[in-house]
Formats: sequence, C-alpha cells, structure tokens
Amino acid sequence: MSGSGGRANLSDKDLVEAVLRELSEAADKWEALVAQAETITYSVDMGDIRAVANSDGKLVELALHPSVMTGYAHAELADRLNVAIAALREEAEAENQARYGGDLH
Repeated sequence: MSGSGGRANLSDKDLVEAVLRELSEAADKWEALVAQAETITYSVDMGDIRAVANSDGKLVELALHPSVMTGYAHAELADRLNVAIAALREEAEAENQARYGGDLH
C-alpha cells in the first residue's frame, strides 16, 4: 500500500483509524475555537444607550436610559441607535483586523 509519511506501512484498518483520529482532533479544535468565539462580545456605552453584540453580530443587550424614550424624537432616537450600532461594528472590525488581519464581510 502506498502512502505518505508514517501512513505508508499502515493496514487499511489502521489507516482509517488514524484518519478518523485526526478528524476527531481537528473537530475538537474547531469546537474549542467556536466556543471561544461565542464568549467574545463588543460593547458601546454612550451614557444613555448601552449596546452589546456577540461575535456573530447578534445584539445581545440593549439598555436605554428612561430619558431616551421621552427626550428624543423618533428620528433622533434612530440616529442615536445607528451611532451605537456603528460603534459596535467598528469595534468588531478592529478586533477582526488585529486577530486575523482581514476585513469583515
């Protein structure tokens, strides 16, 4: 049986077991990376608005000071929320750039 490296002299059963073991180890590593990524959050606190998003881009917390509901017109509140979300996006992009060296898509 031909093969590369240490697999050249393995029986078919040993080869299958070795490949399955490598796949299992790779899956374990990916699971650990995903679990780590799930703990990453990005937050912005603008005083009257606090927003937190996870690494998937899901907004996991949005806290508004009571004055926000009466102190802003609809368009002003929308603008303020858009600023908060833009700040979250910028934080995530900076983290991604620092960690992986590429842009988010």
